[in-house]
Amino acid sequence: MGQILSNLWSWICPKPRNEAPTSYDNQGNYQTFPHDVKQPQTHIINIPDHHFDPILGSGRNEIIESYDNNKLSDPSSSDIVVDLSSGYEDVKRKEKKKKAVIDDGDQVIEEVVVLEKKVTTRISHVSSVKKIGLYNSSQRILLVGEGDFSFSACLAVAFGTCAVNITATSLNSEDFLIKNYTKFITNKTELLTRGSTVIHDVDATKMAKHPILGCLLFDRIIFNFPHTGKFGRNDTDQRTHKNLVRGFMRNAKKMVKEDGEIHITSKSNGFFLEWDIPKIGSDQGLNLIKEVKFTRNKYPGYHTKYGFGGDKDFDCNPSKTYTFTLSLK
Repeated sequence: MGQILSNLWSWICPKPRNEAPTSYDNQGNYQTFPHDVKQPQTHIINIPDHHFDPILGSGRNEIIESYDNNKLSDPSSSDIVVDLSSGYEDVKRKEKKKKAVIDDGDQVIEEVVVLEKKVTTRISHVSSVKKIGLYNSSQRILLVGEGDFSFSACLAVAFGTCAVNITATSLNSEDFLIKNYTKFITNKTELLTRGSTVIHDVDATKMAKHPILGCLLFDRIIFNFPHTGKFGRNDTDQRTHKNLVRGFMRNAKKMVKEDGEIHITSKSNGFFLEWDIPKIGSDQGLNLIKEVKFTRNKYPGYHTKYGFGGDKDFDCNPSKTYTFTLSLK
């Protein structure tokens, strides 16, 4: 009976010869397929994938398997090819064998969807460490006995935004420095605007007990041209200079890191040689690892001022920088 009704309906409502068979897809959408489809249809779809990260390699071609749970039902159906041969990364991602098969009786229509993504990334490494002379911005630096603060300011300018590791100190008060050094305010501003720390009234022979500095450790502790303001060649005057250097070293060794360095720069002629800085360091249990010629031109903007007042520069040639450590390197 059912066959009879079916034949009767076909006779009453015949199907046009050229009309394509119809069906519904998996989402319930109405679809029409042409009669003459004999080969699978392929569609290229570009899909932005914000969850896909380029994979860094070591400079050779690598094939790495991966998949995205949001897009692939089978992990084995996806692969990532990373081409690093030219210094760049070409990443291609393909999804294969994702099929929608529709059986129309006589014909099988198969849709193959291919997902393709290509990403090119340029990689560059920029060092953020700034250097000048013997120093760099990665070091925590303490400077003592500053005059017009031109040496610490030249380091801050060289380090730029990395100058936060600089702590510059002076024996004299801020009022004294303003009255005696015309460039002091400018130099201090260079330090403060770059995040450096400036502290006044710091005695280098007692700084280990300073309420702020005494709690810190430094990679480099620097004392340029220590001098008491006495120019006599008698034993009494010479002793004051030696006591200044000795007191500085005694305190500095308590404030320097185990792998840090203590730097003293001094003139290397005349009565300065009588101070015998290497011996003073040895007496304090420090190791002299090197002494190098000091060249002021390596520190643009630095002016060698008398620390006891006066805005004149003194001749710093010839001079040496002595480097001491807690242990031999």
